[in-house]
Parts: sequence; C-alpha cells; structure tokens
Amino acid sequence: MSETNALPELPPTRPTSWSVDRLPWDDLRRDTIAADEMLFYMVATASFVEITTDLYTRNLIDHYRDNPPLVDWLVHHWQPEEMQHGVALRRYVKAVWPEFPWPKAYASFLADYATLCNEAALEPTRGGEMAARCIVETGTSSYYTMLRDVSPEPLLRTIAGHIRNDEIGHYKYFYHAFLHYARLEKMPRRQTARALWRRIREANGEDAYVAFRHVHAFHAPDRGRVKEDYRLFRRRLRDALHRHFPFEMAVRMSLKPLDLPPWAERVSTGVLTPVARRFVSS
Repeated sequence: MSETNALPELPPTRPTSWSVDRLPWDDLRRDTIAADEMLFYMVATASFVEITTDLYTRNLIDHYRDNPPLVDWLVHHWQPEEMQHGVALRRYVKAVWPEFPWPKAYASFLADYATLCNEAALEPTRGGEMAARCIVETGTSSYYTMLRDVSPEPLLRTIAGHIRNDEIGHYKYFYHAFLHYARLEKMPRRQTARALWRRIREANGEDAYVAFRHVHAFHAPDRGRVKEDYRLFRRRLRDALHRHFPFEMAVRMSLKPLDLPPWAERVSTGVLTPVARRFVSS
C-alpha cells in the first residue's frame, strides 16, 4: 500500500455507547404499537436490512482492500454497530409481534436479497462509493429520526434514537474517507454530484420492496395482495414523512460532499429542501 493511499489519521472512533441487553426492555408498552401496521412494517423491514450488513461489508472490504485503516474500521466498528441495529430491531419485533415468524421470513428475504448485494452495485471509483455511502447514511439517519419521532412507544423511540446517532457517526467517517479519495483521485465536483444523484435515485428502489414483500408473505400469508398492500403502506408512510422526516438535515448532509461555498450551500438548501420533500414523499 502506498503512503498516498492510506487514510490520514482520524479522530479516535468511540464505540457505540449502548447495547441490546442494556436497553430498557421493561419499559416496552406493547399495547401502544401492536396494532399499528405501518410501524410493524417499518421496524420489521429495517431489521432485515440492518442485520444483513455482513453481505455488503464484504463488498466494501474487497473494494478498499489496499487501505487497511478503512478496512479495520469497517470490520471492527461499522459492521458490528450495524449488526447491533438489526439485533435490537429483531428483538423488538419478536417482543411486540411474537406471532410473526421472524427467522423463516428473514431466511426467505436473505435468499432473495443476497442476489442484489454484489460488488457490481458499487460505484466504479472509490471516491464515488464513499460519496454514495454518505447518501446511504443520510437516508438511514433520517429514517431513524423519523421513526423515533413518529413512534408512540417509548422503547422504540429509544432504539431508533440510538441507531440514528450511530448512523450520523458513520456518515462522518465515510465523509472523511470521501475527502481523502476525492483528493487522491482528483474528483471534479460534477463527478461527485453524479455519484450522489445515482444513490439518491435508488433510495426508494428495489431493496425496500424486497424487504416488504418477504415480511408481508409471512405476516399476511392469506392476503395475496402484496403490491396493493405495499402501495397502501407507502401512502401511510408518506403522511409520516410529511410530518416527521428531517428534510433540511437530509439536504445539508447530501450537499456536504460537493464542498459548495457557504452562500451556495445556503441557497441550495433553501431551494432543494421543498424539492426533497416532494421527492421523498412521492
């Protein structure tokens, strides 16, 4: 590995300050959420995707195999924290909806989802993929901000708040790595913008539907109306998005890799926040 390719020294990465076993499980108020279909699907689908982190961690490790500091962070910080998100959400689903056969549904999901997680899905340049990871972490931190704020149940608010904070920390690391590779690869702003936009366009894509479809198959096996129910779920989710999604935060985080002048960032945030509201809510 060349000196120029190594990540510069990073601030110490603090381990996450929470664990699944130390969560206040006795605070769970199942009666406030058990009948909420939208929140069931939000939590169950998120648990599937989060606990599958090892698949795309392997792809990232291969992509950055000549950068040991980055690989070390992916293996010892990012992956365990993401897996913990999935474990916490899985335990929550089992506690609130014990009738849902999580292991069988997840096995079905994994067989399908694994075909989507391959290195071909990554950006061709390492700087571009780091920019794309910033968008992913923007989306997840915003999602869990919304989940925290929309939930009537206190334990779910606590879990979502912890996950949100972890995702923001992951964003900061990926952004630091992006700055390194942008300098190393001499990425022009337009190339960064294209990488950001490609990942933004995927935000409402196939992954969400795949997770929903497998949760639905085991949650409502007799209904046989997965597409209609998915559209209904999306309509209900749009209402929650309008009220609770942190649009301005998401826009600011998405713009940061472009390194705009402060005045341009302010103007762009003002213009793009209502656009993002329409896009995410569509």
